[in-house]
Amino acid sequence: MSNIYTRFLALLPQNPEFVGVITSSNHPNYKVLVSDNSGLVMCTSSVEYKTGDRVFISNNEIKRSAPEGTVVQIEV
Repeated sequence: MSNIYTRFLALLPQNPEFVGVITSSNHPNYKVLVSDNSGLVMCTSSVEYKTGDRVFISNNEIKRSAPEGTVVQIEV
C-alpha cells in the first residue's frame, strides 16, 4: 500500500496557473499580460488566439481560454 500523503501531493498541480490577456499575437508565440499586473509573459500555444483574448497560462504555455469576470486568488 502506498503512502496517502504522496498520493495526495500527486493530485495537486505542479505548476501554478494564471489568468492573463493576450497583448501580442504572432502564432505560435504570444505575449500575455498576467492579471495580477506582474508583467508580460512570452507563451506558446498550438491553438490560435486573437489579441485581447483572456487565457489560462502555466509554465509559459497557454492552456485554454478563460471566462470573463473577476479573478480571485485562493490560498491553499
